[in-house]
Amino acid sequence: MEENKQNPEYEERDATLDDEPTPTLSADEVQDSLLEDSGMNGFQKWCARMDDKRWTLMQRVTGALLGIAAGVALFWDTLMDAQPNQQQGFFSIPLIVAIAIALIVPNIIEKQSLRRIPKLRTAMVIALALMIVVFFVVTGLRSGFKFTN
Repeated sequence: MEENKQNPEYEERDATLDDEPTPTLSADEVQDSLLEDSGMNGFQKWCARMDDKRWTLMQRVTGALLGIAAGVALFWDTLMDAQPNQQQGFFSIPLIVAIAIALIVPNIIEKQSLRRIPKLRTAMVIALALMIVVFFVVTGLRSGFKFTN
C-alpha cells in the first residue's frame, strides 16, 4: 500500500491555478520581436512583414511605374517638343536618366529591401517595351507614318 502514497518531494500542480500563466506569443508577435532585435530600418521591416502574395503585387506595381517613368524619361524631349529639331547624339540626357531609372533604381530597391525582386524587373521591362511601342505608334500617327525627314 505504501506504493500508492505520494512522494513528499514531488508534488503535481495544476497550471491553470497559477496567478499569472506564462504568456504564449503568436507567430506574428514572434516575428515582430525578432524584427525589432534585428537592427533593420523601417523600410526593411515593412518589406520583411509582407507575405509573398503582397510582395509579388508590390513588385509588379512598382515595376510598372518604373517602366513608365523610364519610358517618359527616354522620350521626354520628343514629348515636350512638337517638332524636335536638335540631334543630341547617342548619349542624350533623357537616355542617361532612363538608364539610371531602369538599372540603378531596382538595384537600390533590392539592396534596401533585403529581398529579391525578379517580378519587379520583369514588369519594368514589359512596361518600358509598351511605352516604346506606344511612342512609335503616336509618332507615326502624328507624321502619317513617314519616319524620314
